[in-house]
Amino acid sequence: MKVTVEDINPVQKRLSVEVPPDVVRKELDQAYSRLRSQARVKGFRKGKVPRPVLERIYGKEVEVEVLEKLIQQTLPKALEEADVTLVLQPVLDQASDVKADREFSYSALLDLWPEFDLPQYKGIEIEKPRVEVTEEDLQEQMDALRRHYATVEDLEEDRPVQEGDIVVIDYSGTVGGEEVDGLSEENYYLEVGTGYFNEAFEDRLVGMHKGETRDIEVSYPEDAVNAKVAGRTVVYRVVLKDIKYRRLPELDDEFAKGIGVGFKSIEDLKERLRSQIEQDKQAAAESYMRRQLIEKLGEQVDFPIPERLIEEKLNQMVDNVAGHLQEKGLDLERAGITEERLRERMREDAVRQVKTEMILDKIAEVEDIKVSNDDLMDYVKMNSEMFGADREQIESAIVGHVLPKLRAQKTLEFLLEQAVIKEGETQGEGREEEEALAD
Repeated sequence: MKVTVEDINPVQKRLSVEVPPDVVRKELDQAYSRLRSQARVKGFRKGKVPRPVLERIYGKEVEVEVLEKLIQQTLPKALEEADVTLVLQPVLDQASDVKADREFSYSALLDLWPEFDLPQYKGIEIEKPRVEVTEEDLQEQMDALRRHYATVEDLEEDRPVQEGDIVVIDYSGTVGGEEVDGLSEENYYLEVGTGYFNEAFEDRLVGMHKGETRDIEVSYPEDAVNAKVAGRTVVYRVVLKDIKYRRLPELDDEFAKGIGVGFKSIEDLKERLRSQIEQDKQAAAESYMRRQLIEKLGEQVDFPIPERLIEEKLNQMVDNVAGHLQEKGLDLERAGITEERLRERMREDAVRQVKTEMILDKIAEVEDIKVSNDDLMDYVKMNSEMFGADREQIESAIVGHVLPKLRAQKTLEFLLEQAVIKEGETQGEGREEEEALAD
């Protein structure tokens, strides 16, 4: 067997293998021998079918079978000779036909673990946001709670739409006078001022009266996720069918008692909310510190990343978006999102996530950070829905997803313990990077 390795780029090689004719002939002979003992061909007794007849009837199938077997037999040894550290399974690049008395050759693409020196990861200086629950924080949560328990009622007075109203509208969108598929809806409920639909659109609803029809023009940026409207100006014809409002409950002891068992007064409710806000802010502060660690690690080192790893990460991210849309009864097409455009928008984030995972993985290797069985069982218990899958799916999810995720989390905890933490004045916001790793 002849093995050669060709450099494609710093993180990818092409492995070429040539299998001698005598090995090919032997495998073909064995394949046809097995086939002869099993094949039933009209006009011949079982086990007595001549090979030329078998070749004519089953030749293509036998060649595919032998091709796969030759690769399975030779690839492990070829990889051993190549002496490379792979991050993904090899992918077949090309293969010759399998013919008796002729050598068989194939090549596979190898995605390699990038070589890079770890930056100084101990003693990284980060800021710990100051955690403080203000009266404004508490009032904001009380207001949110009132809104949650409010009743939606028809507006009885004759007045135009105000911010905060819930309107019922029919709308249809056109570009250049032509209707655009997916930009129309009937009896659509929209809370004005939330920005959920479109901020400019919602602003123009203010002042409309019930029964009024209005054309609202909205210009979308070139990088809008919805390809149907990106870089275009859409004219929405809107019919206001109804105006509703939220009747907010009074913040009194009766309201608190209705929230749940254990609340005897509005003060009890406020204390519980204050405690929850403090816990949430503490969690946000921890998340912010972890994000600082990730950003500072990434700034100190750069290296090429195998394209297939980026594609795999993009696949996960697209699946996540599709899953969220499905929960709302939508799909990418109905939402006006092309997968190509979505992947383009998320590519930079995917590269950053893969890079972070590689740095954390290397730190974990250096520091011998491992996931214990107790850690794994705790995770499985907290995510019991995993047991809805069959055993093979569970094992695959644990090896390919759960263990790397838990190891990354433990590595971040280790880095946080080693960090130089300074008290800050600002509250950390967002958990994007940490949540991305968790996903």
